[in-house]
Amino acid sequence: MARQSERIGRSGEYLVASLLSLYADTVVIVPHSAEADIIFDVDHTLYKCQVKTQSKIQNRRVSWIYDFRRGAYTKERFYSEEAIDVYALVALKHGLVKFMFPQGLKQISFKDEEVQAWDSLTNVKNLFKELQCQQTL
Repeated sequence: MARQSERIGRSGEYLVASLLSLYADTVVIVPHSAEADIIFDVDHTLYKCQVKTQSKIQNRRVSWIYDFRRGAYTKERFYSEEAIDVYALVALKHGLVKFMFPQGLKQISFKDEEVQAWDSLTNVKNLFKELQCQQTL
């Protein structure tokens, strides 16, 4: 049986994949041994998405904290520059997703009010618009 943390992570991946499938013809959840969690296409260009899932605000904290490093059991904790194109931050408690581009951060935090204001559908739509714009540059 999978560990609870693996289940939480997999749930986030499926939620993100369902949102991406609204605009992408190809959405593939990748096995855990790969750097990216999901591969998806935008106008015949493939992009790598790393999903970071939290199920709740951790005890004694007032914010949702997302760590952009790799899992604690990997030798190299940081992703290489070209390894990830997009991060998807998932707040399972609210069923919400925020897409963002790598910014060189180790972690980011959001107050619960900010997370509750995320609009996953608008966010994924804006993600695809931005990726299409990047392709034309």
